[in-house]
Amino acid sequence: MDLDAFIKNSIKTPKQVGRKVYVYNGNHELVKVYDAIELGKDYFSMSNDIFFDIYGFNYVPRGRYWELSKRAAGKM
Repeated sequence: MDLDAFIKNSIKTPKQVGRKVYVYNGNHELVKVYDAIELGKDYFSMSNDIFFDIYGFNYVPRGRYWELSKRAAGKM
């Protein structure tokens, strides 16, 4: 795999905007959109390593979605 393909396919960056989490690849192209609460629920339900293995990026819910996600995961 060449460097350009590696960057495009291996690097994923999440950006939370309100209730949506937009995931971009290494070329800043949108590749996936998640619900912040559902993604946060998974964040609180598994280890960071397992979360990364499944989604390919690290994520921590921000703002009020941190509490809503924790409640949805049954951790509050």
